[in-house]
Parts: sequence; structure tokens; C-alpha cells
Amino acid sequence: MDNIYKGQSIKELIKSDFNIKHNKLNDTYKVFLKKQYTEGLNGILVVYAPWCEHCMLSKDMWENLARLFKYKFKIFALNTYNFRDFNQDMTLPLDVHIYPDYKFVKKNGEIIDYSGEKTEAEITKFIIKNM
Repeated sequence: MDNIYKGQSIKELIKSDFNIKHNKLNDTYKVFLKKQYTEGLNGILVVYAPWCEHCMLSKDMWENLARLFKYKFKIFALNTYNFRDFNQDMTLPLDVHIYPDYKFVKKNGEIIDYSGEKTEAEITKFIIKNM
């Protein structure tokens, strides 16, 4: 299935962009996004499925947030239904149980699951709190 983020503001990732060992994100190298993507910034990974109505409805919100935080924060997306790049293999190491799922990735590699309301206001507060 096609990726829904096609613009410049949100970078779509594929399985090979992650550091995985034994079906888990490698604990010895917790910064799982390659350095060329993060540029030393914090970020959020939006894990989605293109058939998910909630994922489609949140697309504009994430593109808005990407423009708002353009130089201070990175937003990435992972289409778990991109079978060509084996992205479905990422649901286990990322511990994905629902769509959409959001992971805050600190520049030191710490990963914080987002569990709040999936509104732009609440996500913005979460981003600012964790920056």
C-alpha cells in the first residue's frame, strides 16, 4: 500500500533505516534513526497503516506540526503496510499494537511512547515538554 506522506516536511522511513537485532531495537545503539535523518534533533515517529481512517485523518495535523517545528524537531513516518520494504517487520520491535502509534525519539536515543489524546494541542504540549 502506498505511503500517505509524500511531501518534504515528513520523511518516510523504511525498515533498513532502523537498527534491529534479534527482533528488537538494538539496545547498544538506541538511536534508531540514522544520524543523517536526525541531525542531532529530537523527533517523533508516526507509525501508521494507510487503510486506517484515524491515520488518514491525522495526516494534515502531522504536516502542520512538521512545518511548525521545522528546524527544532523532526517528524518521521513508517507505513507498516509497505511490504516491498518489509516494514511490517517493524511492528514487533517498535511494540505497535494500535494505529496510529506515536513514538517520541530523543536525540540521546530514548524512546517515549505517546499515550495521550491524539489532538494537535495535546501532541504539541507533549513535544514541547519532551524537547
